[in-house]
Amino acid sequence: MMIKKLALAVGATVALGGAGVAHAGYLETATDFKANWEFSGFRNADGSQQTDGTVTLNFTAVSGVLEFNIPPPGVWFAERKGTYAWDYNGVAVPSPLPPPMAAACAALGFAGYDACTFSSTFKPAGAAKGSYTDITGTHFVYDWNTNKWTSDGVSYSGGDFTASGSGLLLLLGAALGPGGGAIASFLGSGTVAVKHTFGDDTWSLTLTESDGLNLEATLYGLDNGSLIAPPFPPGNKDGLINGLVFANGAVHIPEPGSLALMSLALVGLAARRRKAG
Repeated sequence: MMIKKLALAVGATVALGGAGVAHAGYLETATDFKANWEFSGFRNADGSQQTDGTVTLNFTAVSGVLEFNIPPPGVWFAERKGTYAWDYNGVAVPSPLPPPMAAACAALGFAGYDACTFSSTFKPAGAAKGSYTDITGTHFVYDWNTNKWTSDGVSYSGGDFTASGSGLLLLLGAALGPGGGAIASFLGSGTVAVKHTFGDDTWSLTLTESDGLNLEATLYGLDNGSLIAPPFPPGNKDGLINGLVFANGAVHIPEPGSLALMSLALVGLAARRRKAG
């Protein structure tokens, strides 16, 4: 249940920014968060697509801290500051994004990564409708430096929740960066049930889709090469979508009363991303 909070709130970091704004609201922070991440369970041994509707997302070699307060359900307009870096397939190959991105990664000390961004002030990061059920608590801290995870100060080791497809976009955002937006652009309007557990330097999620979400088919298409979606490199048909993530910064989601101050361009940005899929 706690995971949901972290993932949905901090996860709203999918897009790259514009003009900066900061208001009262919900602040989510990542302190030197670093991990290997991997999707699996969508490809059979014979190369065909699995069709059971369930995939896994595992984080390993996790370090750093994620702390957040979950916003209430509704339309979330996110803004972000700090340093973020993502690599897809976890190998130092040229980024499929335009050349300036490679230079940006190198300048931030992440040469060979596929996508990187830095800002010292809050900049718009995207918009999505977030809905969810089965969450308890308001303040969550996930600390992999000490392997302690708490909700309102109470320790716990896992939970479950259900989210909308838009909520899943935010779930993917912190770990997958622009890749989260690329995956989400192919998703339908269904829901996903998430079960998760924490372990020493690990975070494991089981994602079960319903109502035409198409997550399993999307991951298979990216892996098989039938879907082309930079920043992901061409599919290598190994049954894995994986890579590396680093995050050291904050994501801010304004209170509903302050949303009118956010640029309408965010709405257009999110719509164009969905349409591009």
